[in-house]
Amino acid sequence: MVGAGVGGLACAVDLAARGIPVRVLERASGPGGKARTVEVDGVGVDAGPTVLTMPWVFDELFEAAGATFREAVPLERAQVLARHAWPDGTWLDLFAELGRAADAIGEVFGAAEARAYRAFRDDARRIFEISENAFLRSQRLTLGGIVAEFGAAGLAALARLDSHRSMWRSLERRFSDPRLRQLFGRYATYCGSSPFEAPATLNLITHVECEGVYRARGGMSGLMRGLARLARSLGVELQHDASVDRIVVERGRAVGVRAGGALHRAAAVVFNGDVSALGRGLLGAPAADGVRPTPRGARSLSAVTWAMRARPRGAPLLHHNVFFGDDYRNEFEALLRRGEVPADPTVYVCAQDRADVEIEPPDERILVLMNAPPNGDEPGRWDEAERRRCTTVMQKVLRRSGLSLEPTATVQTTPREFEARFPATGGALYGPRWKGATSVLARAGASAKVPGLYLAGGSVHPGPGVPMAALSGRLAAEKVSEDLGSIARSRTAATSGTTSTG
Repeated sequence: MVGAGVGGLACAVDLAARGIPVRVLERASGPGGKARTVEVDGVGVDAGPTVLTMPWVFDELFEAAGATFREAVPLERAQVLARHAWPDGTWLDLFAELGRAADAIGEVFGAAEARAYRAFRDDARRIFEISENAFLRSQRLTLGGIVAEFGAAGLAALARLDSHRSMWRSLERRFSDPRLRQLFGRYATYCGSSPFEAPATLNLITHVECEGVYRARGGMSGLMRGLARLARSLGVELQHDASVDRIVVERGRAVGVRAGGALHRAAAVVFNGDVSALGRGLLGAPAADGVRPTPRGARSLSAVTWAMRARPRGAPLLHHNVFFGDDYRNEFEALLRRGEVPADPTVYVCAQDRADVEIEPPDERILVLMNAPPNGDEPGRWDEAERRRCTTVMQKVLRRSGLSLEPTATVQTTPREFEARFPATGGALYGPRWKGATSVLARAGASAKVPGLYLAGGSVHPGPGVPMAALSGRLAAEKVSEDLGSIARSRTAATSGTTSTG
């Protein structure tokens, strides 16, 4: 297995549970991939994903391996999905429970918007149900494959996904107040995309969040440790600080990987990394055959993050907090057209030691995030002056809503550092971004063109995000197991991995 991210570990667990020997090679010193922890003044701060949804994905994964997810990784469900603030002084706590959420929206934005929200929730649930049954659990989607597997019903389902219009157009028809369009349009950024480009299919994220946003004990790094423990209990060999230099292809078939001068032979190789690294030949030209790197203009968003130990002052924080800018359309024009961090961006603040109440620990773990263009591979883009500008912009947005952060220690990460961690991406964190009606069909599937080589992770089907990456790993394991058949059980091979991207 090349990479011990969410997709790689999910794949390893499934394969090992089937009795297939698995070795995972990971360049970093621990599991996680993009679900990383940054040490700040001796304390670990989650500096990757902070939202856990769709826990049933992990319930099913652990159950298939004879374990119980919520015993291994205890969860706490959030009652407030996020606290939102706008430049005009408006505040809204969005609740998971429909009645409380509609009442809160009605109090702030009026009864008509509350009714619109109820209808919106119904539509989001319908889109998700179609997506889950027909697509999320299926191998790579193509129009031909949909017709072959589902017939005319499959094409009808595709039409009902509301992919023919953008999220923003759909939200304009739903909500009169532009602030609510901003709130729900922001969900496109969960996939590194723009609501002005992404298909309205992504409105299903509203349903996913309302079904449950969870905090894992120990944070997202606790989730990754739980996955790693399960993998090891099944006999998976996890090797850290082991960077894969090349995927070895002989006679047109992947037969192993080379890491640190050593050859690790395998009956199958699973690459759990961004397809751009593979497609651009960073692991050898033979393995790149048929793998299309993400074009520069189709990259998803990157980010600037600040992992802090800090003492917030002023505006009260919950666990998840969003501070919006004033001109949402210009925000994405700056990011994706002009290639710059906007002067008035949306800022996300995760107060990791808080839950649904305004408890103020004396010295908190804080992650602050702003979206950024995926240009970390462009020399000179992220010099000290630009880093300081981003910090100034971030502080200005927070101060406007009455919040100041007093950090005792900070680690800043820009697209340049993300490019270094995930080469050939420019720092893009989600693979190709969702853009237009055919986005659902554009991602690579689990099987690469080279026999014996398989793909997992957020840059392939079904898409980015912690549960989606886990599903990609399970789909890869399904293909590996299917292709190896009975031979896999009698040979020491399985997946070899680490990643030059992870």
